[in-house]
Amino acid sequence: MKKGLIFSIISLFSAVSFGAEKQITLHIEEMNCQLCVYLVNKELRAIDGVISTKGNFNDRRVRIVADEKVSNEQFINAIDKLHYHAVVVP
Repeated sequence: MKKGLIFSIISLFSAVSFGAEKQITLHIEEMNCQLCVYLVNKELRAIDGVISTKGNFNDRRVRIVADEKVSNEQFINAIDKLHYHAVVVP
């Protein structure tokens, strides 16, 4: 009985759809120090629908996981607020 109940609960939670996600990578030429990475991550995470970001100043890229409803233009506009230039990496 307990196994059946546990299985039912697990099945219920695994069937719940949290929406589709997308991953995008941006190249930001001006992101050349740890403070830049912090600012870029902070700005991107303020966008509704962004799940996570991870920036790297060595290769000047930031990887974003977000809801698929968030447009690439929203990411680029957020970076523009920092007076940085972002390009989507294919």
